[in-house]
Amino acid sequence: MAILQNFYKTHLRWFLESILNAYSMVLFSSKKTAGLILIGVTFFEPKAGITGLLGVVFTNLMATSLGVYRERIRKGLYGFNGLLVGLSITLYHELDINLIVLLLIACILMVFVTLGLETAMGYFLGLPVLSLPFVIVTFIVYMAFFNYNAIPLKKTADTIVNSGDVSYLPLALVYYFKALGSIFFQTSTYAGMIVATILFAVSRISFLLSIIGFVFGSGFHILLGGNFNDISSGVVGFNYILSSIAIGGIFLVPSGYSFYLSGLAAITSALVASFTKVFFYFFNFPVLSLPFTLVTLIILYVAKNLGNEKFRVMDYITGSPEENLDYYNTRLKRFGVTGLYIRLPFLGEWIVSQGYNGKYTHRDLWSKSLDFMAIDSDGKLRKGESNKPEDYYTFGLPVLAVGSGRVIKLVSHMEDNEISEIRTEHGENWGNFVIIEHSPYFYSQVSHLKKDSILVKEGDYIAIGARIGLAGNSGRSPEPHIHLHFQRTPELGSPTTEVTLTQYIEHNQEGNSSIKFNKIPSENTVLSNLIPDLTVKGFFSLAPGNKYPIELTDRNGKKSNEVWESKVDFLGHRFLEDENGNLLYFFLGTDFYSSLDYYGDTKSPLYAYYLATYRVPFLMEKSKWEEAITYKHSSTWLKKLAKDTIAPFSEKVSLKWMGEIDETGSLKASLIKGEGGSIFQTKLSFEKSFPGRVEVIDTKGNEWSFQKYEKI
Repeated sequence: MAILQNFYKTHLRWFLESILNAYSMVLFSSKKTAGLILIGVTFFEPKAGITGLLGVVFTNLMATSLGVYRERIRKGLYGFNGLLVGLSITLYHELDINLIVLLLIACILMVFVTLGLETAMGYFLGLPVLSLPFVIVTFIVYMAFFNYNAIPLKKTADTIVNSGDVSYLPLALVYYFKALGSIFFQTSTYAGMIVATILFAVSRISFLLSIIGFVFGSGFHILLGGNFNDISSGVVGFNYILSSIAIGGIFLVPSGYSFYLSGLAAITSALVASFTKVFFYFFNFPVLSLPFTLVTLIILYVAKNLGNEKFRVMDYITGSPEENLDYYNTRLKRFGVTGLYIRLPFLGEWIVSQGYNGKYTHRDLWSKSLDFMAIDSDGKLRKGESNKPEDYYTFGLPVLAVGSGRVIKLVSHMEDNEISEIRTEHGENWGNFVIIEHSPYFYSQVSHLKKDSILVKEGDYIAIGARIGLAGNSGRSPEPHIHLHFQRTPELGSPTTEVTLTQYIEHNQEGNSSIKFNKIPSENTVLSNLIPDLTVKGFFSLAPGNKYPIELTDRNGKKSNEVWESKVDFLGHRFLEDENGNLLYFFLGTDFYSSLDYYGDTKSPLYAYYLATYRVPFLMEKSKWEEAITYKHSSTWLKKLAKDTIAPFSEKVSLKWMGEIDETGSLKASLIKGEGGSIFQTKLSFEKSFPGRVEVIDTKGNEWSFQKYEKI
């Protein structure tokens, strides 16, 4: 029995999941329940159902035999193309042993095609393969059919569940269901109804996008007098739906702008489908998913390279559009789309002398730039009244690397200007500068450095915060300052791109300070880097394997104990786990701790700690900050359903998390709903060692607390 259980856990369970995920992956989902139902849907036409299932099995077995990473196979990333090949192969031909042999060879070919395209498209273009392997291999198989006489043509349809009487439905709805069913090569309207139900269950945003895609694509096709049978049969319309979902919610962050692009994707899919249909007319080939694949890849490639902040491309696909949007709001908006730590290029308090779209030099292609000048405690830029660069506090101060990377270009020989003088000759306006490559297509440039002060050389790899030179007054600089911008290409003078700073402190005239995360400072803002407090930093030294005994005191004063453990998974994600299996994922930076996500019971102390430590800068000074936080943990399923639909168009559904270091050095945190008051409050005292002491007022107004358990 133990051997069988081990075999199930090690091999059989994984393989079964790879089959279920292959079916759900066609709808851009990872829900295994959806995959199980979709298997049943494909058996509305039994022969197609059989070959579809065989296509998944053959593909996964072939990928496994080649040593492909098992997790990618389990997710259905190869099997879904095998499924589509299997479903399509019985479109015109009868099922027999010869067809099964041909399907096996086709799936073997498809695995090689997929692996080759993944390497080429992923490395050179940064694009997914989508269903391109299915399209390529299916066209090869269809052409091969002309040369094979041993596989008989299909004489009659083998549908066991026909559309029946659907006259009670509006024709537009029937055609919509037909299009959805055609994704799985099903002609039954009822099959489309089930697919629509599954789509709504796994993602309300995908369901809405499917309607938008069908309406826009079909409307364009009908308006131009296209063949109405293309719409009524559903064999073309599914391309409009898939294009709309992929662009509107899967590969782009769902928003009003992505919905706009989804409509355009559907319309262009209709155009490409008409071209494809005519092009393959003489071969009697269906258009398959070629229009969807081509249009989605082209639009996605353009969006990735356009650099328009309105069209944010997902660098990591977490799942459904709702999950993608939540990931963007709670990860990318919190920590920056670059995924890198970006800090200010100086020490001490400086002022933004010219911000984005500044009226002097931050215009046109270089509008997304920042200029900084050092100030004294009175806010003055210089000492004395003379007009010498040395009289400015900025001149000669250290300039630091804003992020880790490789130095690819620099100039250090240019003379520093006298005050009010500038150099505008071609190539000299930047003065002495350093360009650093932080990652592919992401570079920083710091300009106007002091002559011969640059300490690095081209090719050097430097760490964030490393000293690279001294502030000067070279180039187009009437007075000493540091110019900072980011660009997507390494050439001097490249267009600038918007990049947020990971974390900095903003100071006001009253002497108060607030911490800003993932923001771009505005002009005339006084700011500084955060210098981490070693006491707070040491508090969060959560080495994997460490266990933390917790003593909980409930609202009635009753005490109980539990243990938390710090862990790290295979991919390097760090998390805390309690005895009940609740998980708190976190990130530990050089100068802040942040809770990333929570899975489990929202009544547990670990959930309260997730809210208490949503963001903790390593600082003991009195200060405030706020961030957006997901609504998924604090909404009923019905409210979450509504919010999922509204979220792409409005940020009002999001909750606000507010943190404050008070005069005692404790961290107060509040969960704010809309314009109303707090619905959850915590107070974390950094007593002794992790996790300190946390006082809680929960959503029901109950007061309770927990702290590190100290045995007497």
